[in-house]
Amino acid sequence: MKLLPLSKWRIGGFHKEEVIIGLLFCLLLIPVLRNISAENDLDIFYAAAQELRFGTNPYNGPQMYGMWYYYSPLFASILAPLTFFPVQVLKAVWMLVGFAMLNRIYVVMREFLHLQHKNKETWLLIAMAVLGYNAVFLNLLYGQLTILIVWCCLEGARLMNNDKKPLGGLVYSLGINIKILPVFFFWYYLLKKDWKAMLFIGLGIALLILIPFLYLPAGFHAQLINDWLGLLNPMNKEHVNTVGEGGFTDFASLLTRYFTNTSIRGEGNYSLAALSTRHIFLIQWIFRLVVVICCGWMMLRFLPKRFSDKALTYAGVSFFLACIPVAFPHQRDYSVLMCFPATTLMLHSYIVAGYRPKPWILSLSFISLLLMGSVVFSPLLPWPVRHFLMESRTPGLGMLLFLPVWIVWFCRYTPKPLVAAE
Repeated sequence: MKLLPLSKWRIGGFHKEEVIIGLLFCLLLIPVLRNISAENDLDIFYAAAQELRFGTNPYNGPQMYGMWYYYSPLFASILAPLTFFPVQVLKAVWMLVGFAMLNRIYVVMREFLHLQHKNKETWLLIAMAVLGYNAVFLNLLYGQLTILIVWCCLEGARLMNNDKKPLGGLVYSLGINIKILPVFFFWYYLLKKDWKAMLFIGLGIALLILIPFLYLPAGFHAQLINDWLGLLNPMNKEHVNTVGEGGFTDFASLLTRYFTNTSIRGEGNYSLAALSTRHIFLIQWIFRLVVVICCGWMMLRFLPKRFSDKALTYAGVSFFLACIPVAFPHQRDYSVLMCFPATTLMLHSYIVAGYRPKPWILSLSFISLLLMGSVVFSPLLPWPVRHFLMESRTPGLGMLLFLPVWIVWFCRYTPKPLVAAE
């Protein structure tokens, strides 16, 4: 049974069902418009850009409620012209940019997966919209950069895959310059022995760091770079025992929540042990080493036996992206969006390729997605339930479970040959 009539006409390169579902998705996001009047991280970005425009150092102190600006001087200088207007202008512009990047993420995923415009792909599109809705909502509501990071990694991988390495390196380096997280993809290209990709990413990073020297005093910008890198130092105490409003969801924050006596304002005591900062630090880095080794095994042994060509690239990039929110500190519930490409690959294998894993694997997959917040729209839940989910770090537990479940899901997966999209 066809859910929607699939005529051949298009709007801007999109088929009718994509236009209809896309419009419905945008209409459902109307509640996120309250981010224009509510406080979120864009207020921090705005204050930092304003400080930079006035010639002061945005890394000298917290901008709002003890929260610091952790991003690059280049990003602050890009936002600086918008500080001539009220902060609401920046928030409206950022929302439009977010929608544009979401559109591009879908286009890139469609290319990687060779999606045809048939009935199964329509159901896939609906499932993608449902499971991605909550994470997209949270990112737009809180003025976050996760949509940008997902776009940078997927677009960069697409360009690298199409032998446009200089441009691909620049796209990756944009994400690294702004929020450092895509630096993990150096390991991805090292495993592939793609030296050109690594070279162009490195050159892109250098270029984006040097650009502000063109319009900022050399000594001032050098000080900004030094202070910025100092804040990002992984040895800093705030990156070991990670606490914060709303609760973080990465592995480091799970350790802090469950295995230390660290008191977190407004949250209950969930401590199962009282490990020292030194022990927490060691466990964190052992875990990160395990993630790095696992990624190497996935890239060299596991994924090549199940995927080829563009699908192999997409699977590898998706898994690396899904590792970021558990391995890097200071990730919150909106970071679930980085697991979305990997979730989409699972959906594609089930809906389009007809793969049927065992019931217990399906059950674990549903549980992980439920804990991550992908299955439910969190603002509809009563406040006591939402508070419990945040203080117990439930989305983090879901993301931690998601990685082994994803591997088990594809253990017996033998994909059918993909046909090039029309």
